[in-house]
Amino acid sequence: MHSNSRNSVDTTQDQQTDPTAKKVKFSIGQVAKITGSTVPTVRYYDEIGLLSPAEITSGGHRLYTAAEIWRLKLILTLRYLNFGIDEIQKMISGDIPVDTAIDWQMEALDNQMRTLASMKSILEQTKQSKGGTDSLRFMYELVESISANTLAREKFILEKMFLSVFPEQFPVEWREIFLLGVKVSTLLDGKLSAAQTAALDELEEMFNDSQIVRELKKDFLSYLEVVQLPRISVEMWSAKMMKNHKQLLKLAEQHATPDSPFVQANVQEYVSLFADVDEPPVSESFFRRFAEKMLSMQSENLERFRRISFILYPSLQSYMKTNELFYQALVWKLQQLDKE
Repeated sequence: MHSNSRNSVDTTQDQQTDPTAKKVKFSIGQVAKITGSTVPTVRYYDEIGLLSPAEITSGGHRLYTAAEIWRLKLILTLRYLNFGIDEIQKMISGDIPVDTAIDWQMEALDNQMRTLASMKSILEQTKQSKGGTDSLRFMYELVESISANTLAREKFILEKMFLSVFPEQFPVEWREIFLLGVKVSTLLDGKLSAAQTAALDELEEMFNDSQIVRELKKDFLSYLEVVQLPRISVEMWSAKMMKNHKQLLKLAEQHATPDSPFVQANVQEYVSLFADVDEPPVSESFFRRFAEKMLSMQSENLERFRRISFILYPSLQSYMKTNELFYQALVWKLQQLDKE
């Protein structure tokens, strides 16, 4: 969290220092008119938790003060600059430093400028072609070529990542699974956001740094010395992994503690996915070696890789909610083993 950072957004500004401004309340219609927005937009921002009213009357009417109006103006400004709703929420809450979000957006604008330049080039080349149906076919082929180049870049970065970190003898079909827990080919789909574009660039930068690659490879090789390559298919193993994750996520949302029998059973099941056993529990020696290795793999670059992965693949965000509980459960179990 960066809520105390100088880069977090202060949405109160001078309005909240004026006690008289706090007392004046405006209806949702007045707020929409003042900001040049619309009532449905203001209501939508309330529904998603981005802009809550200062008060809701007994009749269900939303009332806003100058502070909420300023916050709405800020939101509208950020939307004008093409920031996404998720990015705005994280900027305002301080979860993303403002300068980082700006860097992401500038990178996105650079990409848009390159895209516009490509579009202009396509139109110019098409105009110079023979005309008629041939021109339309020519335009189509140019667009397909540009799209293919973009996909090729994404694929190249991911393939380079897998080739850099994994030893040659490690089966290709297991590489994505072991890095992210799911197949990345099913995740990186559609148009990239500003944050994802910046994350992809950062990932490329990471795997162009030989020192970082050596560190990650060393960590991963030592990890492979502990775990066992599953004897089941990738699909079956992935399904078991996802089921285990959903169970732990539910426990985390229920505020289960690390010593909970349900949490510990979940952790045992997770560890068994990496052991040469059909059912949990695993042997004490394997659990200890696995847990100690997992807890030791907290390097700055590995955390950086995880952060990039969560940005690139939003569907992995839920893993962040379970990580803390999982590691706390590992520590608790190791402590119990030490007492025995």
